[in-house]
Amino acid sequence: MSAFISQLAIYPLKSAAAVALEQATLTELGLAWDRRWLLVDSQGQFITQRQYPSMAQIRARVESGRLLVSAPHQLDLSIEPTVLNSLYVTIWQDRVLAHRVSQQADQWFSDYLNIDVQLVFFPEYGQRVVDEAWAGVGHQTAFSDGFPLLVLTQASLDALSQHWQQTVDWRRFRPNIVIGGDMAAYSEDQWTGLKVGDIELALVKPCSRCVIPSIDPDTAQKDSSLNKVLATYRRRTDGKIYVGQNAIIRQLGRGLLRVGMPVELLF
Repeated sequence: MSAFISQLAIYPLKSAAAVALEQATLTELGLAWDRRWLLVDSQGQFITQRQYPSMAQIRARVESGRLLVSAPHQLDLSIEPTVLNSLYVTIWQDRVLAHRVSQQADQWFSDYLNIDVQLVFFPEYGQRVVDEAWAGVGHQTAFSDGFPLLVLTQASLDALSQHWQQTVDWRRFRPNIVIGGDMAAYSEDQWTGLKVGDIELALVKPCSRCVIPSIDPDTAQKDSSLNKVLATYRRRTDGKIYVGQNAIIRQLGRGLLRVGMPVELLF
């Protein structure tokens, strides 16, 4: 079975649009700059496309440590890596120390979403421990849902496209790494890990899916038929729909991943 990296992506601002990359640096937190910025409401609670689908149309990329953002009907904004103050924010069950970075950015995002929000940054010395029940001891993540990486196969997307009777864009599922090659759909369910050069990843938990795959990444419009199709064959006995695998870093190696690199599958 041949396998290779067919897509690499980061999401510098959690729940904003994907940034597709030809190569990426792997760090202990995941791919460099992935989900290092987050929007929180006035209570310090994280927000995502689940509540605000229009976040799908926010474009956010990183240049020289600055976050550059754009969105429909908004002027582009360059956000300097400054620190206004530190605060604790809530993401799922975790309370995480973060930096508020820009009053101008707070206003920009508040105007776009029509809700009072603040932009926060996960600092280099930040601490957010991955669930040890799945990952074991010693693994960290930033503002991901819970794990530093998400892995998906193109074969799984192709199978869903056949079921849905239209092409499924990989961006709907927000993976960091898409694996291409000659393999069965959802074969990632059976893998224990991946080796890419001197990097080794462990696949530790199936990824349960919410409403976000039903949101078109270009228009932010919802189409519930996608999740309904998934439910017909990917719903498990716990009532959740699973697509893709959450991963942790077992061996960092030199930490460089490129599209096209061969992948060894571990069982």
